[in-house]
Amino acid sequence: MRHEHTMVAMPLPLTAVVHCLIMTSHHPPRRSRQTFCRICEAACGLLADLDASGQPIRLRPDRQHPTSQGFACAKGTRFLDVATHPERLLTPLHRGADGRYEPIAWATAMSLLGDRLRPLLQRYGPHAIGVYFGNPLAFNTLGILTMLGFLQALGTRNVFSAGSQDCANKFAGAQIVHGSPLIHPLPDFEQTDVAVLLGTNPAVSQGSFVHLAGGSLVFDRLRQRGVPMFWIDPRRTESAQRWGEHFAIRPGTDIFLLLTLLDALRDRYRPDPRAAGLETLLDLATAYPIARAAGLTGLTPAQITRLATTLHTARRATLHMSVGVNQGAFGTLCYVALHALAYLTGHLDRAGGLLFHPLAVSLAAVTQRLGLDASPTRSRVGAWPSVLHSLPAGILADEILTPGSERIRALLVVAGDPLTSIPGEARLRQAFRHLDYLVCVDMFQNATSTEAHLLLPSTSWLERWDLANTTALLQHTSLLQYAHPVSAPPGGARSEARILAEISLALGQPFGGSRTLTHLWRWLARDTTLATLSTALLWPMRWLSQGNYGVPVPRPQPGRYLGRGPRTPGHRIRFWHADLATEPARLAAYAARFEMPSRPVPSQAALTLALICRRRRLGHNSWLHGAGHDGMPERLAWLAPEDLSILGIPAGGTVLLSAGSAALQVQAVPTSGVSQGTIVVPHGVPGLNVNALIPSGAAHLEPLSGQHDMTGMTVQVAALG
Repeated sequence: MRHEHTMVAMPLPLTAVVHCLIMTSHHPPRRSRQTFCRICEAACGLLADLDASGQPIRLRPDRQHPTSQGFACAKGTRFLDVATHPERLLTPLHRGADGRYEPIAWATAMSLLGDRLRPLLQRYGPHAIGVYFGNPLAFNTLGILTMLGFLQALGTRNVFSAGSQDCANKFAGAQIVHGSPLIHPLPDFEQTDVAVLLGTNPAVSQGSFVHLAGGSLVFDRLRQRGVPMFWIDPRRTESAQRWGEHFAIRPGTDIFLLLTLLDALRDRYRPDPRAAGLETLLDLATAYPIARAAGLTGLTPAQITRLATTLHTARRATLHMSVGVNQGAFGTLCYVALHALAYLTGHLDRAGGLLFHPLAVSLAAVTQRLGLDASPTRSRVGAWPSVLHSLPAGILADEILTPGSERIRALLVVAGDPLTSIPGEARLRQAFRHLDYLVCVDMFQNATSTEAHLLLPSTSWLERWDLANTTALLQHTSLLQYAHPVSAPPGGARSEARILAEISLALGQPFGGSRTLTHLWRWLARDTTLATLSTALLWPMRWLSQGNYGVPVPRPQPGRYLGRGPRTPGHRIRFWHADLATEPARLAAYAARFEMPSRPVPSQAALTLALICRRRRLGHNSWLHGAGHDGMPERLAWLAPEDLSILGIPAGGTVLLSAGSAALQVQAVPTSGVSQGTIVVPHGVPGLNVNALIPSGAAHLEPLSGQHDMTGMTVQVAALG
């Protein structure tokens, strides 16, 4: 595998600079063009093969890429299925009085939007307009920067995102431990001797809040080195089957495992001026000794003891938790406990353990100095705190339906599908029908935008310039990637950045109060403008980069964080905070649910099972429309063979899942690795919305982060036909 050498920047003669700008602005189409995937944190390097007219015809892994090293998953390599999907929106659509959607011009769309929303702003104020944005905006540099400017100009507190469905508690936990939601631990897999992984399945989903150099092939390298890998998950995932040992934990009980490990290793504790609050967390852990934790988690005492001994004796050990833990009832406390376990065993800020990215630390310091980390706002309904300036999406319906002068009367949805991704679909749909106006910015008409009054077509990541901004804070490699557009936007599609600037002007709420600034930003966000400007600005930095992939950034280094990096008073890493004061009582009540006498297994064809979701090989969350044309294998529910036998149906038979008034029909197959008492249903499949079964409302939101509890809830499963 070949790597380009890093070179020192040298001053260029003026004539050479001018020549470079001319050549890069008017280069002929190449047979292939470098880009990188923007579906998740992995940001895998891709090559887009072009036809004679310069249009992409195939995406394939870039084997020369210095970080992904030729690895890419099927989601990225098949993204052309999404970008060229026949159902893609190519022009604005407006819903008439008869309920039909008709294409309109962009100028007409902005005029209609302004006419409907300006009176609401003038009469009810900025909080009458809500904003929801989805996962794709997190991997759209100019888009997310524009959204921040748009929200500042609009002034609404009613901002919601997909984060409270999968990762809000990591941001809340980082705020507690590090004093900033931007600083997160990075597992040093390459140098570790032991890896403990909770609720993650990188063989299918690459992982979250971590960038893997070479993709999931890093675990192949660990296996070749003989590194023990412990996969803590309710089912024996594809990752556990391929790479290590599986510990079948009961859904939603990871917190008891982490606490009992802390309790078992408390003899490692030594007072340290660089840390605070560990004594309080260890006091909580005493309530969950190994014997009790075994009963709560479904693991054996021997398994827990083996984990504790391994972490105690390992020279280098790393830990990582992902969405499977995040979506539980105690994700924030789990994140704090994970940090504490790494610290207690001597693996925090150490090679082969957990490291911290200097860019994240610097960015956290800058935001603190600028006052951008101010106290969270509170919601009108329930006084929920915002996390990264975003309120829990689980209260969106309440903010629309609850009477009051500041209730949400209009909603802007950008790159998201809340009807599919937020639990409580029926009530949320009812809420959307109470809105005066609903605007959706997306590549497709999804479940949410079937209720919209106005649809605005946006570009895909293949059609815009970008930086791998999110990835840069989560990687070990010294490369900040950038990429130019691979193709022109089809039809009338426009970038989210340009659309938001135009909406800001239509509302009379320009960025920074300046229409001139907003017009300039709108011009900058044009799909060709930014690519041309970036080529000019970044050309001199090419001498510093690895090939044409990006520019160098510092790497995480061990021993650089503790005592200096945290943005807390005295730069002390914190393992307890006043915000956690109610968690012990809540945790005790939660434990009591699992310690109640178990019911006998029914002899009739009906079961009460714990519901967990799974990622899909070709889909991603709920927004990857038409990716890979998901077939039947991705639409099946998985059950333990014993449970399917009790239901009395053959493999492929249909079962009815019900919870409250919601029900879902799905074909079921027996699957090895699924624990008895559990049913596994794919997430994000069109027409199979498992979130309809997940209870909604304040009782199902984690108090610390507003994260929705979306795993381990019980559903009734019965044979159908």
